[in-house]
Amino acid sequence: MYKGAQTYTFRDFLSDKKQFEESLKKVKAIGYESVQHGTPPFMTAAETKAMLDDIGLIPCSSGFDLSKSGDAGAVKKAVETAEIYGVKYISVGSIPDELRECPDGYKKFAGILNDIGREFMKEGCGVLYHNHAIEFFSFGGGKNGMDILINETDSASVFFCLDTHWLASGGVDPSEWILRVKNRMPIIHFKDYAIGGGATFVEGVCKRFAEVGEGNLNWERIVKACNEAGVVHAIVEQDTCIGDPFDCLTTSFKNMVKYNV
Repeated sequence: MYKGAQTYTFRDFLSDKKQFEESLKKVKAIGYESVQHGTPPFMTAAETKAMLDDIGLIPCSSGFDLSKSGDAGAVKKAVETAEIYGVKYISVGSIPDELRECPDGYKKFAGILNDIGREFMKEGCGVLYHNHAIEFFSFGGGKNGMDILINETDSASVFFCLDTHWLASGGVDPSEWILRVKNRMPIIHFKDYAIGGGATFVEGVCKRFAEVGEGNLNWERIVKACNEAGVVHAIVEQDTCIGDPFDCLTTSFKNMVKYNV
């Protein structure tokens, strides 16, 4: 697996071209090999790819605005951007609010992902969906929204980028769900799930985003499951960092090495 970083982790250090380049160089200096990012508003995709090439970082996906799923021009542009970056996976946003809490909503969204996936597949690309905790809303009988998204989407064109923290937050075993999408998850988000201090009453547990290996997740099992599932890029994404995000990325990287990522 490539060890990578999500630029959202250091989003406050991407204000212009100079700072963007400096931040990517810091990521490379830590030891990361790949990066997941969007095209900055002050650069073109071609300029961004050239910068990544110069620094020595591999892009792993590009993006697409779900609200434009019926726009043939937007779909074409998304594919062209993916071609510039040399990637095969195009990520989309979360399931819309109005579809999140009923089985029919998830089935409708699965259909949307299938439709987009078919369009991308015509050009040799696939659609990539990233979970949070909301997809584990229970419908009873042990079934939830994520079950529907996995079972009712086309395995040839719809892929997943599961997130270890949000899996734990959703109350499920990350390792088990990684294996549920075996051969359908080229990219995974690594972030730990930690319990913080500051609870004012017993039930008021404060959870936090943590560096890989600094929380409560079983990383040996997670890494083993990733290897079995065929994950190519293990991308560190830490939504909130205590202190400097590059220090957090350094801690995550060192622990990933320890866990033989």
